Amino acid sequence: MTLVSAPVTEPPAPAGGPPPQNAPARRRPVAAILFGLLVALTLCGPWLAPKDPRVGAGMPYAPSSADTPLGTDHLGADVLSRVLSGGRTLVLLSVAVLLVAYLIGVTAGMVAAYRGGWTATLILRCADVLMGLPPLVLIAVIATGTGPGLLGVAVAVVAVMLPDITRIVRATTTQILAHDYVEVALARGESTAAILAREVFPNLVRTLAADASVRFAGTAYAVATAGFLGLGAQPPTPDWGLMIMENQGGLTLQPMAVLAPAALLLALLLTVGRLSDSLGLAAPAARRARTPAAKDGRPAPGGPGAAPREELERAAREGAEAAPDTAAAVRNLRLRASATGREIVRGVDLTVPAATVVALIGDSGSGKTSTALALLGHANPGLERTSGATRLFGTSLDGLGRRELARLRARSVAYVAQDPRTSLPGNLKVADQIGEQLRALGVPAGERLEKARSALRRVALPDDPQFLARKPHQLSGGQLQRLSIAVALAREPRLLVLDEPTSALDPENTARLVMEVVGLCRKAGTAVLLISHDLDAVARAADTVVVMGGGRILNAGRPDALLAAAPDGGAGPQAPAWPEPDEEQAGGTARPGRAQEAECEEAADGAADGAADGAAGTDGPQGVDGPDGADAAAPLSVVGLCAERPGAGRILDDVSLSVPAGGRLCIVGASGSGKSTLLRAITGLLAPAAGEVRLAGEVLAGQVGRRSPLQRRLLQLVPQNPYDSLNPRQSVARIVGRPLRQFGLVPADRVEAETLALVERVGLRAEHLSRRPAALSGGERQRVALARALAARPDVLLCDEITSALDRTTALAVLGLLDELCRELGVALVVVTHDRLVVERIGGRVARVADGRLRSLPAARAV
Repeated sequence: MTLVSAPVTEPPAPAGGPPPQNAPARRRPVAAILFGLLVALTLCGPWLAPKDPRVGAGMPYAPSSADTPLGTDHLGADVLSRVLSGGRTLVLLSVAVLLVAYLIGVTAGMVAAYRGGWTATLILRCADVLMGLPPLVLIAVIATGTGPGLLGVAVAVVAVMLPDITRIVRATTTQILAHDYVEVALARGESTAAILAREVFPNLVRTLAADASVRFAGTAYAVATAGFLGLGAQPPTPDWGLMIMENQGGLTLQPMAVLAPAALLLALLLTVGRLSDSLGLAAPAARRARTPAAKDGRPAPGGPGAAPREELERAAREGAEAAPDTAAAVRNLRLRASATGREIVRGVDLTVPAATVVALIGDSGSGKTSTALALLGHANPGLERTSGATRLFGTSLDGLGRRELARLRARSVAYVAQDPRTSLPGNLKVADQIGEQLRALGVPAGERLEKARSALRRVALPDDPQFLARKPHQLSGGQLQRLSIAVALAREPRLLVLDEPTSALDPENTARLVMEVVGLCRKAGTAVLLISHDLDAVARAADTVVVMGGGRILNAGRPDALLAAAPDGGAGPQAPAWPEPDEEQAGGTARPGRAQEAECEEAADGAADGAADGAAGTDGPQGVDGPDGADAAAPLSVVGLCAERPGAGRILDDVSLSVPAGGRLCIVGASGSGKSTLLRAITGLLAPAAGEVRLAGEVLAGQVGRRSPLQRRLLQLVPQNPYDSLNPRQSVARIVGRPLRQFGLVPADRVEAETLALVERVGLRAEHLSRRPAALSGGERQRVALARALAARPDVLLCDEITSALDRTTALAVLGLLDELCRELGVALVVVTHDRLVVERIGGRVARVADGRLRSLPAARAV
């Protein structure tokens, strides 16, 4: 469960006034200019000094004069010259110390997270020893041992900074390693250095930049302190810390000898901290923008103008009056992309009545999640809210400060994100995930365990001690989603926002879980906003369905009315509930009609239940040996495979299968049954406890690292989540081109041309090559993932729930592309899914995972 806690946008300025600005943005130029001037002064100061800072210019502690504007110090040296010369050593030494500390700390932290085991234990214990010593004592001991001077100070300060840097990097690297794009690199056989340098380090840069800006101030302070203690620069070397120490005895006679270096040191430290805050190295907050308004204060026709203050006040009064009947509402919501100016949400009006279930459905990229977050007073980074009056339980959000908004949402709202891996703390066990929410509600400690077990049972999760002791990385995707819902319900919210809460669940569990969650919410009087791309999944649970497309509300009404109005479902002359989507969203494939879907589901259900006798196969090679035996000549065969997960025991037992060249095998089963575990065992990401995996008759090593480069290339994995399978710091060209470079499949001068050909093969264009994943839709991301897998020229393609996070239109486009590619290239295909339509669309043989066994079912009829 994630409580949305991002900053609220500021209220609009009065008509005719300047557009509101972000406070950090206003401070940024001032802080940057001051910091730049101070750094330039410290670096160029020795050249600007009017006298030699090492030579006395008069009597000690002489007052200011024309020859010595700041007087002299205890040696009779010019204070101005020593102040101008004393900062260079401090700044350069601080930068050098930071570079060395980060070089060692980043390397140690990444290796500790990646290797684990005794390597991590050794690194962390060394960090604990250094962290347990007081910094001043550590500096004094090391500097005394090496002798006074800059070298001893540098070594000592590195030792002080190293433990914190190592722990920060290790924690961040652990989170990065849990992403699918790292697993893909592991399965492809990337070396440790390549994974850390290409996949991990680029995602550390933002964290390191934010940490370095703060740590520079600490480093400069430590270096200055060492100088003050006489452990750093030695007389007559000019140094700010040394000047403060040497002249403190004459403070009453010549205060400028102490105050001048102290003032410059303080200014440097303060400007560094202010610059760090103003740069916004954390995720940038969304901004509210204004466009030109007409004279009456209303937005200009056709443009997304900011709502006038009178309208917002009127909306707030209306919201207060309607509070008993309205959980959340937004009027005339408009959001646009900051970089391109393109409108993402266009004039949306949405109301969620109290104790009512509202389903918000639409294709990927239609603006569903952005609208839901705006309803809670938040906008994703990169989006600007140009208009819209929002109220939550009768309170207008447009005038609330950050803290007031956070308190309101914490009291009344629970939000379940689409990807539970980003919303559940990775260091907490299952029991603690729910226990933390119960503790916040004031539930006594003795009652939390039983209430946690009850919450797990409500969402069909085990409540035994072994499951309660697991951490998120030990759960399947479906179990993580159900756990997120259990955590959200434990807060007893007044409004529950569910963003694609069942995308990783099989159909049976999807329908049951949605009905159970909605039933619990109805009983508690909780309003629910249910976001989905599948009308069928929410039709039975919702009171009202709102259909979005292209950033607009296309239709709204009762579920039965929208079902009747769907294409091929008796739609009348009115606007259909499922209009043709934009080309960029649909990928050129229309949504199937209700009759066609019903036919698909009926046939797939028959196959899954073992009752489809003599189902027709598709053209091409479809003879797939089931678990009864394995063909040694097949591109992929598995014999007697057993797999175990730490803390979960044996997941798979005596699994056998084979897939011929060009064949298709669909593996179905309930969430948590071990489908994804089977693919991980085949790829070598999880070493099997027993059994063999063969590639063209050759037995593969259990761990991917022990397989040859050729074996790793011929077996490629396409992960489940398109939003997590691509490195967010890399462009499409770099992602797709990496296998070509890694395996040396084409000359270096042909990599770009081959990358373009691969991207065009999966239905993308040359303009996509320069984009990063954040600029792609879900369907486009999945196409990039397929192109990356095909770049290795595999014989076997393993696809793990590749359509679970996609809407039906995009899913059909991806499945059609996959079918076409397999026909053209003759690739053996293994697809894990819980979607009946996928089984029908792919065709081939079907096997079900249940109770740790793989059972062969009749062939599916391809559509």
